[in-house]
Amino acid sequence: MKRVPFNIIQAAKRFDAEAVQFVLRHFEGFIISCCLCRYDDEYESTRFHVDDDLHYQAEIALFRAIDSFQFREPPDDFMP
Repeated sequence: MKRVPFNIIQAAKRFDAEAVQFVLRHFEGFIISCCLCRYDDEYESTRFHVDDDLHYQAEIALFRAIDSFQFREPPDDFMP
């Protein structure tokens, strides 16, 4: 998985609307995959749908994670 650039994370932490949207789009596929519900229809076919309530809660959790993210200095032996 690609990483979100550090400057985008910093801007999202300041609640820059574009940066928050970037982070949300970055994780959208993962959030949807975690919110899939399986059911069998009357023809015995397996179907999947996104649970909207679960999707909404996952987005809220992402916003809270952005808000609570803390930056730290890298260790002395850090090699970029």
